[in-house]
Amino acid sequence: MKIIKLLFSTAIIVSLTLLACQKDDPTAFVLPPNPSPTPTSAIGDFFKNNLEDATQSFTVNPNNYSITGNKGTVITFNDNTFTYANGNAVVGNFTIELIEAQHKRDMLRLNKQTVTKDGQLLVSGGIVYVNATQNGQQLSINDSNPVQASIPTDNYLAMDYFTGGDDANGDFGWDLSVDDTVTTNTAIDSTGQGGEWELFLFDFSIDSVGWINCDYFYSSGDPLTDVEVDLPEDYNGSNTMVFVYYSDINAVANMNDSDEDGTFNLGYSYETPVGMDVSFIVVSEIDGSYYYAIVAATITDNHLEIIDDSAINGPFTEEDIENFMNSL
Repeated sequence: MKIIKLLFSTAIIVSLTLLACQKDDPTAFVLPPNPSPTPTSAIGDFFKNNLEDATQSFTVNPNNYSITGNKGTVITFNDNTFTYANGNAVVGNFTIELIEAQHKRDMLRLNKQTVTKDGQLLVSGGIVYVNATQNGQQLSINDSNPVQASIPTDNYLAMDYFTGGDDANGDFGWDLSVDDTVTTNTAIDSTGQGGEWELFLFDFSIDSVGWINCDYFYSSGDPLTDVEVDLPEDYNGSNTMVFVYYSDINAVANMNDSDEDGTFNLGYSYETPVGMDVSFIVVSEIDGSYYYAIVAATITDNHLEIIDDSAINGPFTEEDIENFMNSL
């Protein structure tokens, strides 16, 4: 079993600076990527369908000014926020797409790991995807008059601003934006009557359509280690996805089996802290039937988790797998 190690270095600072320079391209936008990595069996379609099901569409005009997602995310804009490719303000009705993921179970369902492209673990305060089109024409956001967004939260924590997309290998990850900030504010209580303050908001601006994540870097001070998961015969990277589901933080990470030998690892750019309590979640589709496993573990140095047939549950329907994920 091949273990690939990566040591973090101060070159991260340089890469973040370069990424920040790229972000200001007014024509650049990120559409919802295919699940990453994408197996060749229908399990890839399962996660793609989850993305489609999670997408909320709003028909608006420049005078609507505000929409609210079903998980409480508020998107506010004005008549100069959305523009055509030539920079002119949008006229008439157009469509805003919104995806929200505030809990790690939703991030798992959407296959949106909380790991940077250079392999650092993030703790998420909430993920949003915002896109805008008019009659199939892609729209942009005026970076001088950006969208204002608020994500409700029950934690008063400092968060950083990350943008998401595929890396050179087609794997989804996050980049820290050094030019954008997240402000944690206190909102009025849910009764609207004043008095106690019990709801918090992560407030930030969005100046380009795509994926945004409010996070902070996880740092325990513990040593990092490679992790491998060895699955039974017939379960491999062609038909199976494996995740590290962190027990005590709002975080999830993909595992990879690029050579399809049934041994999954954290890939070329990521190691995880020793001593963390996690669950390894396995989701597979074989010949139209679905299977899953959830195995609790505490990460040890050079962790190897051998999952045998007795831990694999199934066969199930796609709906059964949905219900399993929703119960996490």
